[in-house]
Amino acid sequence: MSDGGVVLPGLEADRIICFELDLSRASLMTDNESRISDTDFSRLINLSRRRASGEPLAYILNDAVFCGRNFYVDNRVLIPRTETEIMTDIADSLLKDIPNGMFADWCAGSGCISVTLLVQNLSCHAYAADISNDALEVARINARRYSVDDRLVFLCCSDPFKTDGIAPSSLDMVLVNPPYIPTREIESLECQVRDYEPMLALDGGDDGLEIFRRLLPGFQRFLKPDGLLLCETGGEAQIEEAARLARDVSPDLSFDSVFNDHRGIARFILWRKIRS
Repeated sequence: MSDGGVVLPGLEADRIICFELDLSRASLMTDNESRISDTDFSRLINLSRRRASGEPLAYILNDAVFCGRNFYVDNRVLIPRTETEIMTDIADSLLKDIPNGMFADWCAGSGCISVTLLVQNLSCHAYAADISNDALEVARINARRYSVDDRLVFLCCSDPFKTDGIAPSSLDMVLVNPPYIPTREIESLECQVRDYEPMLALDGGDDGLEIFRRLLPGFQRFLKPDGLLLCETGGEAQIEEAARLARDVSPDLSFDSVFNDHRGIARFILWRKIRS
């Protein structure tokens, strides 16, 4: 690790140079003759200083790769994680069996989940809901980038009970990637997460489940019979507590499955709405 806390400083330096000079990495490696202007050099130094200070490279470049696609990101949204790619893959496999599916991406952030699923499921339509209008502006950029904005409705809201934009019993699936880090653990996060990513998308309250308590009772009103609710959590302990919460406050939701992340940690929980 470098002194600036960058794990692969050479690779990230190459990415900064390629970004600023609009070069491919192959060109960077093979072109030994070109010179850069003083202006470009000053810009490269500035970007490098930002990275050395701890600012995430994704925010510097306004770019993050998610499920093999490039998404615009800035400090209004969480940088997409590889764990969330797994949840998106799970949702994609489920949507393949639902023609003309309708789903909601709650706590949508950059819109990487809903946009990916719409690109991969051309007959689907979706809602992207978030408490932050700033985050939804980023999601709109990504929806336009991949030409799915005509199939994606944006909702700024925090409470399913107060959301008029989604009709009752109209959704085949709801996906939720909420803030789930307990407040006491925020200070122990890496500085590039703690100091740069939006706290609204990180802090899940005392035990990380504050959003689950607020949202779980309302989601069943949106789901069709046999509709699915898929959530990302902070791990096995949160899954157990979330399952208990659902039993207490959402009697129409029946536990279906738990899925592991790439490290073998139980992270995703799936419920199904019981048929009346």
